[in-house]
Amino acid sequence: MRLPDVNFPEVGKPVMEWTSVVDEAPRYCSRYTARLIMDVKVGPSPDWMRRRLETIGQRAINNVVDITNYVMMEIGQPLHSFDYDLLKEGRIVVRMARPGEQMVSIDHSVLELKENMLVIADAKKAVAIAGIMGGLESEVVDTTKNILLESAHFDPLSIRRTSRELTLASEASFRFERNIDPVMLEWASRRATALLVQLAGGKAAPGLVDAWPVKKQTPPVQMRLSRMRHLLGISIETERVLTILDRLGFGPQHDHQDLITCQIPSWRGDVQREVDLIEEVIRIQGYGHIPAESSIHITVKTEDKYQRTRKKVVNAVQSCGYYETVNVGFLEDKYWPPFCEAGFEPVRVKDVSRKNKNALRASLLPSLLEVRKRNQDAGNEDCRFFELAAVHRPARDRESLPIETIQLGLLTDGSFQDLRGAIESIVASLDNQQQVVCQPGKVIWAREDAAADLYLGTQKIGQMGVAAENILALFDLSREVCLAELSFAELLKLEGRTVTLQPLIRFPGIVRDLSLVLDEEVPWIKLEQAIRAQQIEDMRELRFVDIYRGKGIDAGKKSLTLSMEFRSVNETLTHEQADAYQEKILSALYKEFDAKLRA
Repeated sequence: MRLPDVNFPEVGKPVMEWTSVVDEAPRYCSRYTARLIMDVKVGPSPDWMRRRLETIGQRAINNVVDITNYVMMEIGQPLHSFDYDLLKEGRIVVRMARPGEQMVSIDHSVLELKENMLVIADAKKAVAIAGIMGGLESEVVDTTKNILLESAHFDPLSIRRTSRELTLASEASFRFERNIDPVMLEWASRRATALLVQLAGGKAAPGLVDAWPVKKQTPPVQMRLSRMRHLLGISIETERVLTILDRLGFGPQHDHQDLITCQIPSWRGDVQREVDLIEEVIRIQGYGHIPAESSIHITVKTEDKYQRTRKKVVNAVQSCGYYETVNVGFLEDKYWPPFCEAGFEPVRVKDVSRKNKNALRASLLPSLLEVRKRNQDAGNEDCRFFELAAVHRPARDRESLPIETIQLGLLTDGSFQDLRGAIESIVASLDNQQQVVCQPGKVIWAREDAAADLYLGTQKIGQMGVAAENILALFDLSREVCLAELSFAELLKLEGRTVTLQPLIRFPGIVRDLSLVLDEEVPWIKLEQAIRAQQIEDMRELRFVDIYRGKGIDAGKKSLTLSMEFRSVNETLTHEQADAYQEKILSALYKEFDAKLRA
């Protein structure tokens, strides 16, 4: 690669007579250079420069700013130009910010500075946040005549910390955070100065102000040829190795038959060890020269219990028509209280960039409702969503770490029974002998008449219900939604159990629908338990259909419709047999609940 010409004429008094640089924070600014370019004419950049900048997504501003951006993209060294006439006493001080100090940035933001932030200042005040963004008061504008050009090296950790605390980032900070070459910054300064002289009609003052307190020397790195052969499994001629390293700028010295000493150039901060040099050699030689055979035995890790269970659960939910969502684990303060008990305080993160959204989720349901609202705004109906993710609750002992658990959240525009069917499918995918039991319960986010606790045997695994009116209003939803949240830890206990498979029954079945009038307080789950207690072997399906209240039904009563299917594995059932099963069930329900068949 041929570097462009960086020569330019120098006129007038030396730059040292115009300005000076005082580095009060050498730990965070290892080198700072300044050049002075006089009598510039600020205006549009030439078309070729504008096109090149726009091609890489940079907005053309004026020739001075565009030149600094162009050189930064060309070599990776951020530059900054100050209006020299706006700098008090015309000098630069690199220092830490003072208590209570403020600065207005070029994007018109008022920045509150802290004492751990590195700034570029003149004799009176801060004029730039070092390595991140310049200040409005020293910005180059159309009337600018004289420019002080900064080219410096700042500590990556300091830049990253300041950028995060101010929630302020730029192309310059992106590069400084990843470290740059302190040697090449002088070339970048010369390159930009040459362009300012050529394209802005500037006159460069002779010399360079260079504050470089400690010039760090890169120690040499040695590489053993025997080690290279051992790692690569191939032999490369010594002369070829020396040629490769020399062309890469490492200046190799063959000190010993097996030893090569290299002086690492400043721009190769990634090369620090022997293996790095070996990698450089094979990169140029070509990885294709390494034989395909390997003596390394590779074993493929099998899925663990968590992964197997997760895959089964996700497949089961998706087979019921649900779409998986992946949401951010943080909530705004207005969304979490309706889903938590009184006095609950969520786990929060200390992140200034999340001032209004720093509470970790204790439930997945608010996130699912936010997704439903976005789909409502987009005109999507009949939505079904689920999320399998972590939630966090504070430990009882505030000194301990928060408690993280995995939950399964479900949301559907369908009915309560549709949602229950999906939950039963999930459980059946893990153990088809388990029966999900719904018991009326108090769920703080659900309607009182449509809320249930979910059990497997005596173990509670979650809750479900129809979202209450205050929940719908909070998320501005125009229709009812059903929600459920299950403990994945309880589902995990089912994994590994034997799923019993049975052949399909080849004989036809008989379906009977019954509408029963019974007391209002009798829940469906009690009816279901009473019917299954009759142990009718030929009953293959029992499901809830509907509830009716109104004309023809006395106060305090309700009409509940259920559906049953009878099917034998040995023969075709007759209607007389089905009638006998039905009478047995009606007799049991009448005896236990005073339930009567609706006329």
